[in-house]
Amino acid sequence: MEGKPPSPEGLGEQNYRQHHDQDQSDEDDEGLLFVGHGVHPLVLGLRSCYPSWSYNMIMGMVCHDAEFPFSAGGATVYPRVDRALMLNKVQKVPHYRRLSGGRRWGLLFFDPGGIDWEGETVTGLLLKDRLFRAGRFAFPRTVYNRCFPEPRDIIGKLSTTLGAENIFNECTHLDKLNVHQHLEASEVGEYLPPTCQYSPEDLVGLLGRHVSLVFKPRLGHGGAKVLKVTFVTSGVYVLVTGWGWSIPILDERILIAFLLAAAPPQAFIAQEYIESATYHGRKFDVRIVMQKNGQGRWEVGGQLSRLTAASNLLTNHYEAIVSVQDLLSPVLISLLQSLSFAVAKTLDGKLGRLGELGVDYLLDTAGRPWILEVNGKPDKSLFRKLGNGNMLRRVYLNPLEYQGHLLS
Repeated sequence: MEGKPPSPEGLGEQNYRQHHDQDQSDEDDEGLLFVGHGVHPLVLGLRSCYPSWSYNMIMGMVCHDAEFPFSAGGATVYPRVDRALMLNKVQKVPHYRRLSGGRRWGLLFFDPGGIDWEGETVTGLLLKDRLFRAGRFAFPRTVYNRCFPEPRDIIGKLSTTLGAENIFNECTHLDKLNVHQHLEASEVGEYLPPTCQYSPEDLVGLLGRHVSLVFKPRLGHGGAKVLKVTFVTSGVYVLVTGWGWSIPILDERILIAFLLAAAPPQAFIAQEYIESATYHGRKFDVRIVMQKNGQGRWEVGGQLSRLTAASNLLTNHYEAIVSVQDLLSPVLISLLQSLSFAVAKTLDGKLGRLGELGVDYLLDTAGRPWILEVNGKPDKSLFRKLGNGNMLRRVYLNPLEYQGHLLS
């Protein structure tokens, strides 16, 4: 591995603070908080203080656009919008106001609860010309799904109404076993750690064949409930949690009973533990976000590395985010990008229509890359901490450019 270590000044305060990456959040200090049909918390506060003020009047104030023609009863329906982004979590509408400046099209934010199927309208926030406008809108022409987990019934109905080709990221909550099985049969299979389902009867044999195993929930995210078990000597094991806490277990029967309760076989996978390479005493991973662009083709939207303490089991609890170029040689970066293209092409269609996904890699102590995980809704706000404006703009706007391709 090549690369000059980043200076303490380059890493700044991130060196001394530990962050937690849920992988399914879009956090930003810019834009409106979106949830519950686009209701901004300031609106709720003003309504409670001034009950005589109408909802639409307050929204006009909050959205900085008093001239937007809100209807008194909320009955006005505004024209059909080309691009919409569907969300279902409490989150600040991220980055789009600043990054989309200069573009002529608008972007409608809505959540599944704001859909009126009979009237074929959605209630949400329209971002256009850097202004947010609240209202009811005719069904959009294309939908970029960022719900987690994905509302399958809603996506199915939208596909029927809008055309299946006009909604993407149909699956965001990926089943790790399902993903592994698809990739294992592809050209990237040799870069997957040995992974299996297991039964209560398998556990003793598995623990005997592997020095260390990692147990992961098939539908987990953010590193929750991940466990590592290491064999020490006959009947003695060490259990490590995602935060790196170690617990010695001196009886195999106790370990088996614990694993069956904490990592039930039907909901978890067992994966061989890969000893990670370190960079200046820290573990690291590499994340590559693959996205479809304005030509409808997959491309690398962004890439970064998370650094964490060597004692941590996972990089979700990271201390700093740095450029991949600081850690890896151009040859290795090219290999990871090629693998990411293959992952995207393999999973697209098999997991529904996709427009983006994140691929996480770990390098072992010999510098060999391993595909650790694929994320159906990668946390793109991490790229803000990287300090690369072009990459940040690309990773947020690529899916919107892909919507333009679907419209053409």
